[in-house]
Amino acid sequence: MNKYYFTFLLILSQTFNLIAQPDIKIEPRNIKFEDIFSRFDYTYIYNDGDQVLYIDSLSATKPHYILDFENHPQLPIAVNPGDTIRLNITLTNFYNITVNDTADTVWVYSNDSESPRDLRIKIDFFDDDFGTCSGIISDEALTPLPNSKIFFFYYGIYLFDSTLTDISGNYNIQLPTGDYTVAAEKEGYRVMFSGNTPDPYFAQSVLLDSGQTVNVDLVLPVINNTGFSVSGVVIDSVYGTPIDKGVVIIRKGTHTPTLLKQNPLTSDSSVYAGFVRSDGSYNINVEDSTYYFVQGYSDYFLPTYFNSQNSASIFWQNADSVFVNQTITNKNLYLERDSSYGGGGANGKNFLPFLYAEQLNGITVFAKSLSNNQLYSYNFGKDDGRFYISNLPYGSYQLVAQKVGFPNATSSTFTISPQNQNQYQLNIQFTLTDVEIEEGFVPEEIKLYPNYPNPFNPTTTISFSLSSPQIVNIKVYNLLGEEIAEISNQIFSSGINEVNFNASGFASGIYIVSLEANSIRLSQKIALMK
Repeated sequence: MNKYYFTFLLILSQTFNLIAQPDIKIEPRNIKFEDIFSRFDYTYIYNDGDQVLYIDSLSATKPHYILDFENHPQLPIAVNPGDTIRLNITLTNFYNITVNDTADTVWVYSNDSESPRDLRIKIDFFDDDFGTCSGIISDEALTPLPNSKIFFFYYGIYLFDSTLTDISGNYNIQLPTGDYTVAAEKEGYRVMFSGNTPDPYFAQSVLLDSGQTVNVDLVLPVINNTGFSVSGVVIDSVYGTPIDKGVVIIRKGTHTPTLLKQNPLTSDSSVYAGFVRSDGSYNINVEDSTYYFVQGYSDYFLPTYFNSQNSASIFWQNADSVFVNQTITNKNLYLERDSSYGGGGANGKNFLPFLYAEQLNGITVFAKSLSNNQLYSYNFGKDDGRFYISNLPYGSYQLVAQKVGFPNATSSTFTISPQNQNQYQLNIQFTLTDVEIEEGFVPEEIKLYPNYPNPFNPTTTISFSLSSPQIVNIKVYNLLGEEIAEISNQIFSSGINEVNFNASGFASGIYIVSLEANSIRLSQKIALMK
């Protein structure tokens, strides 16, 4: 009897010990990062046992994760039986993901009997589909340029890969599917971007689909050896260390922070670009002796201008231009980090005042958090005004756009959330406030400028210029050619003039604005969107 009683107690004791212990469960057990710009995810750790779970430490196979528990910044952490705690996993933006990065593991150490438990992480940014980009690099005489270096920017801002041309000036490279900007450089020649422009703001994007081959040829003009150049180092403004890749742009313009003047963006021909070397240095030759803005950008850093204070100057209003009349050195750029990690996005269009409506290139759009005024993510506007901003964490934002010579412009506010990860048709309207127009400006011809805003609801401004005072008749027609409104029929003075059109009584659609003056008739389409 005693023998069996002892055995029963022993079995009971062992059974109790098996039950009365912490039991860690991790759900989901697998994390997958599928978007190069979305590097934040989370899992839940649940204590399914009968004793307190103590999480002692966390470790990852690779050191490029930020691991933290929600509302619990420090380890160890106690999790009571039946309770759950969220573990946040952020793949740091400052780790350069390559096609060789596939999987990783996070280990959770605790007093659980099966500690450490593993959390599997899959990185499949580039696991699926690939296409091919090929082309030829030549000079202006169409002579092939061997050993030219070709750069590929994922969505225009992420320097993903590079290659060299062969002896015949040809290149061929496989790339993950996506939207790319292509650029080429060679010593003694001007750096050019897809669309054969020296300005990355003007660059044409190339969409690469799975299994597709796209051809991008570039022509590199010779740079005359004038002896004028600018050099320096691109530096992380947080750590003070060199940044080992990126682009530096040199653009004509005169400005100091204490002297706010009109500084309109000049033509393509006044822009030079160069690539940052592995030691963080850059050197760019220019042909004209004049003042230049110096601006740099790199992966996961915001575009930043040079200023004499050795600080990060995001906006041109805080930039110091550099007078280049010889070899100019030590013009270091301090880049501010972009701490974006989310998967939300926003798109829309930029609108410039009538006088500059054709200069939509050269605009940078940022997303500013309304909670902390921090800038998250950016991109360059297209030549039709369109822009797209990705990589936005959940929160409320306002878009901020800048163009040299103009006051910054903003959009309406919006929110990125799990329910609304993308916001569409956010318009940004620049104004002429604080921008000087030459006094007494008289145009050489009659000109009808694009209306703004466009699309509009229900009012829009129609602007035009006259070389002399004269009667101007402005009418609006539908697409059937039927007159629906006469906006004006009167004498206007020489110079720039404006009239307003109120379409509150009309249906959404495309209409034609017609201007007639001095036997000249001009017309353009406008879009009413209610």
